[in-house]
Amino acid sequence: MIKNILLILALAFIFSTSHAEQGSQSHESIGEAVKEYIAQNINLPGEYEVILIPLDSRLNLPQCAEPLEVFKTTSLIKAGRMTIGVRCNTEKKWSIFTSAVIKTYQVVVVLSQTVQRGAIVTRQHLAIEKREVSNLREDFVTEIEQVENKQATRQLDAGTIISLRSLVEPKLIKRGDKVVITTTKPDFSIRMSGVAMTDGIKGQLISVKNQTSGRIINATVVEPGLVAVKY
Repeated sequence: MIKNILLILALAFIFSTSHAEQGSQSHESIGEAVKEYIAQNINLPGEYEVILIPLDSRLNLPQCAEPLEVFKTTSLIKAGRMTIGVRCNTEKKWSIFTSAVIKTYQVVVVLSQTVQRGAIVTRQHLAIEKREVSNLREDFVTEIEQVENKQATRQLDAGTIISLRSLVEPKLIKRGDKVVITTTKPDFSIRMSGVAMTDGIKGQLISVKNQTSGRIINATVVEPGLVAVKY
C-alpha cells in the first residue's frame, strides 16, 4: 500500500515538474515582443505611443522555446488601430493576432483665440503646442509662417489645430476697387489710375481698366491698391 502511494506521488511530481518546465507563454512577453517589433519598424514623424489591447485572460499558450516571430498584416505600420501577428515556430507551433493602437504626437500650430470667418489670422492668434495627430489629415500646420496673415474660410474656435484647408490667401483687391497701375523699366516708370475688374490675391493676374485710356489690361496684384504691368 505504501509502495503504491509512493509511486503515485513520484508520478505526480514528475508530471508537475514537466508541466512547470514547459510552462505557458506569458501575455507580457507577447506584448513586449509586439512593442519591440513596432519600435523597429515604425516610420512616423514626431513621437508615438503604443497601447496594446489586452489578450483574453483565458488564452493559454505553450512556452515557446525560440524567440517569438512577430509580423504585420499590412504593408506599413501607421497611426491608428493595427493588427499584429505573433507566432511560435517550434515543434508545438501556435499563432495569434494581437491588436495595438498607435497614437502619434507632433508640435503643431493651434489657435490661442477664436477667429471669425473672413478674419485675417495674425501671429497674436497663434500658438505652438504638442498634440495628438493620429486621426488628422496630413494638412495640419507645423510652422506659424505657413498661415500668418491668411484668411479664415470659416469660424475657427480657440484650441483648434490649424489645417491648410481652413485658410486661404486674403483678397488684397476686390472688384471695383480703385488701384494704381505701375509699369517699371530700367530707364523709366509710369503710374496710372485704374479700376479692378476682378478680385485678386497677392501675385495673381487680374483684369484692370485704365481710367485714362479706357483699355482693359492684365496686371499682377502687388498689395492693396497697387498692381504692376510687365512689358
